[in-house]
Parts: sequence; C-alpha cells; structure tokens
Amino acid sequence: MANEKITIKMVSEKANVSKTTVSRYLNGKYEFMSADTKKRIEEVIEALEYRPNVLAQGLKNNKTGLIGIVVSDITIPEVAHLVRGVNDYCMRKSFQLILVETDHKNKSAHDQIQALIDRQVEGLIIATNHDDTFIKSLNDQKIKIVLADCMIDGQTIDSVIVDNEKATIEMIQRMYSEGFDRVAYFTPPINTPSQKKKLALFFNSSKIAIKNPEQLVFEIEELQDSFEACKESLLKLINKNHGYRLAILAENSILMYTLTNAIYSLGLHIPQDVAIGGYDELGWNKLFNREMSVIEKPSYEIGSLAAELLVKRISKGKTQYRPKIIEIQPKIRMSASTKVSDNSFDKIVIRMNQENEPYIKKNYRKQDD
Repeated sequence: MANEKITIKMVSEKANVSKTTVSRYLNGKYEFMSADTKKRIEEVIEALEYRPNVLAQGLKNNKTGLIGIVVSDITIPEVAHLVRGVNDYCMRKSFQLILVETDHKNKSAHDQIQALIDRQVEGLIIATNHDDTFIKSLNDQKIKIVLADCMIDGQTIDSVIVDNEKATIEMIQRMYSEGFDRVAYFTPPINTPSQKKKLALFFNSSKIAIKNPEQLVFEIEELQDSFEACKESLLKLINKNHGYRLAILAENSILMYTLTNAIYSLGLHIPQDVAIGGYDELGWNKLFNREMSVIEKPSYEIGSLAAELLVKRISKGKTQYRPKIIEIQPKIRMSASTKVSDNSFDKIVIRMNQENEPYIKKNYRKQDD
C-alpha cells in the first residue's frame, strides 16, 4: 500500500461514504456528518496512510495555507529572530512560510514579491526597505500585507514597528551625562521613514548639549563595502573634534559592527578614544569580548505579532479594513562601550571634591563662627 497512490475515491469506498463527505472531513466541516462517520473516515485515512493534496485543495477553496515573508538579509541576527517569530506563529496556526531575500535591492524585492503572489500566498509580511509606491499598489489590489519593523508614508498598511523615541532620547542624554562632549550619528543614506524619524530624534536629543548636531551626522553610502567609508568618516570626526571626548550612535547593528572594526583598525580603543552605541543586539560579547550599549529591538516579538495580525486578516477574509499600527517599546542597555574611563582627569577631580566636601564645609563653618 505504501507504493500505491491513495486517492480520495479509495478512502470513500473503504469508509463507505461519498467523496463529498470525505472532502468535508478533510476541510474540517464535521458538522455535516455524524460522529460515527467522522471516526470511520479518520480510521480509514490512518490505515491507508492517505495524504491529501493540500495544494489542490487550496486552489479549489482559494486557501493555500501559504504566507510569504520578504527580508533583506537572513544572515543579520535581528532579521533571523524576526523570521523565527513569524515561523513559530505560522506553525501554531498551520500556515507554511515561504522566505525570500532581496539583498537590499528594490528591483529584487519587486520580482520576489511577484513570485510569491504567483505561488498564491494568502498574505505577505514585508520586513525590508521597500518602494512605497509598489507596496501601495499591492495593497490596492487587496493583497493582504503586514509591514514588520518598517513602515510606509502615511501608515496606510498594517504595520508592527518599534517606537524608538524614548530609548533614543535616553541613550543620547546618558552619553552626554556620562561626560562625552560630542555624540556623532553614523547612518546609511536617509531614505526610509524609519531612518528619517531616527535622524530627527538624534537632532532633537542632541540640541540639549550642542548647537549644531547636523555637523555630527555621517552618511555611509555603500553598506556592502562600508569599511573604508567608516574609517574615512571616523578620521574626519576625530580631526574636526580634537580634544573632545567623542561617542558614536550607529543607526543599525551591521553599521555598528563595521564601525567597531574600523575603530580598532585605526589603533583606537573603545571607549577610551571613542565610545560607541547603537540599535539592535548582535551578540557583541562573543564578537569583541565586551558588552555594547544598545537600543535592543525585540525582533522575535515583532515577527510573532506581524504573523498574528496577518493570520487574523486572512481568517476574517475582509478586503476593506482600517490599517492597524502596533508599536513595540525597545529596551535600552548601557554598558562599558559608552563609559568614560574611571581614570579620566575630570572624574578624579569630581571624586576629590566629593571626598573633601565634609572638610570644606567644616572649615567654612569655622570661618562663619
């Protein structure tokens, strides 16, 4: 029996029911049959080791059980965590995930998304930079879409995003309060709404300490070959701010990784020569034997919530609905990479003043007497 092609007709004959009844059983429509019939079909399917043609069933019912997810690069740790969050939820809800990568290119994203649509996925999760016009056109075609860790101008599509506002302000303020004189911002070219919002947060947070924060913004043009660009920008930052304690906030984990390598390649030390913090966790203690200050994105939760939102949209079957925007709060973790050395002159002076404060006050009282 193992080598024989088992058909729905063979199941119906063995169970002594019609093919329609077997089909209803396979589609979970048990209310159309008695408990005895349901049990008999179940036993026959198990005995014959029958596996239904899920694709054929899906095409007949316009339900394929497939969800597509589009990412830029699966090797990026936070992307991998996001995908795992999506996949775990899909498995719990009996959906199968199809993953495609775009390599940060819009044309590739267009082609990959169209391929997923041709495979008749029931919905899409897009977790990469994208062409807003193209995504809006898909939405106009009633294709169910959820944006994960990215957004679109006007927020007209279901999205799960990170609210970086509070964490970014706190990170920059704590860098300045730690004793750094200049906090620079390194970023890829500012193209997406998320990148624009992060830059605006940097400006607003920095104005409490310096007049012209825009002079401390460095755009790294080529992420694929950014090491030399980072070194060049680092040298510009150091030469233009000689004598100041410097810190850097990196826009994403890959850029932070490249900057860290560039700092060491120049013979500099973290945080003695230049401090660094950034967005997203990359397992820094394993890479550089130290913890880094990061605004930690809950990527797994983003993926899980995006999948949950999409599955609910698919289950309801509506084509017209108000878009839902879910905002998640990140965690801020300050570590050794953004601490001024305890041996710094200013800290020695501060500590001496604190230690001598009781003696000074005592002598002032004697003079007053």
